[in-house]
Amino acid sequence: MGLRHYPSMLGVTLLAVLSLPAVLTSEAGSTAGPDIARGQALAGGECAGCHGADGNSEIPTFPKLAGQHVVYLLKELNDYNQAHRASDIMQPMAASLSEQDKLDIAHFYARQKPAPGTVAKPELLALGKQVYLEGNSKNGVPSCDGCHDEDGAGSGKFPRVAGQHPEYLLEELQRYASGKRSHGTRVMRTVAERLTPEEAEAVSQYMASLE
Repeated sequence: MGLRHYPSMLGVTLLAVLSLPAVLTSEAGSTAGPDIARGQALAGGECAGCHGADGNSEIPTFPKLAGQHVVYLLKELNDYNQAHRASDIMQPMAASLSEQDKLDIAHFYARQKPAPGTVAKPELLALGKQVYLEGNSKNGVPSCDGCHDEDGAGSGKFPRVAGQHPEYLLEELQRYASGKRSHGTRVMRTVAERLTPEEAEAVSQYMASLE
């Protein structure tokens, strides 16, 4: 190789060396894309005990996470981590997860197929449907489908409620109404406060019936 090639090679080498710290900083300060297999492995540990191996919890007071939106799952994990949402179980668990852990777990659950819900009180479905689709103008309760969609699928930060455990849904409505769950959209607190106990139970049963 002739001497005339050295200047160009030296320039390339210096450029690579000078660029390396910036590349390393960028990689260290950000998460990679979601790793579904890794998310499954992480979720299969402590998460599965409450939420099931595929996110379809069989315990009615623990929510189903299968098919839930990534944006919503990440938001809730961060809310637990920042003590915006209280739980003796979830707060320490969320605090132990890295940003990459959260991303991988959220994407794993989002890709799972949600199991159908169980309706315990079918006699309440008619009232529940009315509240969900029409609200209650007398009490100033807006319809639920405005945020969660007519089929309960939700989108982005608005969670999927279709097929969710009615016991969990009712408990969360009661937590909103009592102020125990105060961080989040104001509309949820308003809705929960204005629903009658019968309406709250009925709409929970109706959401469970959606697919």
